[in-house]
Amino acid sequence: MKRIIVCLLCGVLALPLFAGEPEKKDADVFAAADWNWQSLGKGAEYGCAQLNLFESTQFISVIRYKARRFKTDIVDASAELADSTEALALKHNALGAINGSYFNMKTLYPTTLVQDNGVRCGETTASEVFRVDGVMAVRCHKVKIFRCDTTEYAPITRRHKEAMAAGPVLLLDGQEARGEWPTTGFYKKRHPRTLIGTTANGWVYLIVIDGRFPGQGIGTTIHETAMVAKMFGLKDALNLDGGGSSTLWTKPGGVISHPYDNKRFDHYGQRSVPNIVVVR
Repeated sequence: MKRIIVCLLCGVLALPLFAGEPEKKDADVFAAADWNWQSLGKGAEYGCAQLNLFESTQFISVIRYKARRFKTDIVDASAELADSTEALALKHNALGAINGSYFNMKTLYPTTLVQDNGVRCGETTASEVFRVDGVMAVRCHKVKIFRCDTTEYAPITRRHKEAMAAGPVLLLDGQEARGEWPTTGFYKKRHPRTLIGTTANGWVYLIVIDGRFPGQGIGTTIHETAMVAKMFGLKDALNLDGGGSSTLWTKPGGVISHPYDNKRFDHYGQRSVPNIVVVR
């Protein structure tokens, strides 16, 4: 019996002290990365870096800005025509933009709740509930991320003219949102990822992790995506649509991520999307 207990204790001690924390080597690499920050004005910045994280090559692009100095908006194109993140951002006079939430690839219509300026433009479908467990909402220059299900949308949309459901929620109060993620491919396989997050002192981060480019940007699992959010110092973070939709754009720099839809590691493979998140 004693021998069994000792073996069990050895197995426990061999595990990471806290599965929700980045490994030290990844945190050190991240801290030393040169993001080549460029100004967007009023303290906002954008940058990107290629670095070795999670025993793989990653390429990460980011916009960060103080929420109170800018307007964060959801732009829904359902009433117009779906278009690339860049085209929608230029049409709506954005300073920076990121692709939005999930949608039907055939109809190009949102498959999650989307509310733009008080108008409901999409609803969360039954097929999305396996990953859609949160909402990002904007009110009076404040960007908030909530964990909620479809039954809790009503009070959020009453208080916020801008709201978008997505998921999964990656971080809450600085901690990984789940102790264990599902084992399906969406969660466990490495893909391009898009996320939005906020810090405790009022900064908003728009982040794209490139994926499906071996040796250049392989992409991340959902757990690894949460670790990237944590390494950026985010308090709350929400996963948005990824894969071929993942695109980060800035007015001075154009598309700074590497969208996958043309399967080339360049800045031209954008997919048409029905909604984006913009900063003005």
